[in-house]
Amino acid sequence: MNKRGITLVEFIVSIALISIVLLFLFNLLLDVQYTSNNNNFAIDNQLNRASILRNVMDDFNNLGLVGIREGNIDENTLELIFLFQDGSEKSLLVEEKKVRYGDELWSMKSKNSHTRYQVRCIPYEYISNMNSCDESECSDYFSVHFQIPVTIKYQNENIIDDLEFFYIGKKADLSEDAFPEKSYLGYQSSSCYQESNTINKIEKNT
Repeated sequence: MNKRGITLVEFIVSIALISIVLLFLFNLLLDVQYTSNNNNFAIDNQLNRASILRNVMDDFNNLGLVGIREGNIDENTLELIFLFQDGSEKSLLVEEKKVRYGDELWSMKSKNSHTRYQVRCIPYEYISNMNSCDESECSDYFSVHFQIPVTIKYQNENIIDDLEFFYIGKKADLSEDAFPEKSYLGYQSSSCYQESNTINKIEKNT
């Protein structure tokens, strides 16, 4: 006679508590899945980056880089044509979500539309001093360094994914005007300037 059942209020409170716990577990599952997906994308992009750098740098070292020309370039595409000692040429074509070099194509993997290659202002440095040094001070070598940034929402926060190329060669292998004499390559290279946030300012204004 002293036994009583569950009241309606207690039943509703129990359902509410169970719902809160289930909602928490569901959100936790989504977070785990999101992290797992992002890690997979990051791993894939790092593998792509390593493959791109290996293919290009192997040609630089094995064939001998003696010049760079800018090919068909627009606001969404960067084409760099590499000239080698044997007279051959090879093109590196970079778009916002993919890179092509020779017969190889790599696609950037990302779940958002903000992560992309920045193709408008490519930091570039060519050091030779071929015509502006005394014979006693001149080096027999030149260096070329350029970097294709990966941006997220206009910010270059993904430096680990940037494509960075560096080469040292002999001046004796060069012809005149083999490399561009400027600080940037790309569609808007003529309006780029040496500021830490150049990329951000230019992309936000386009």
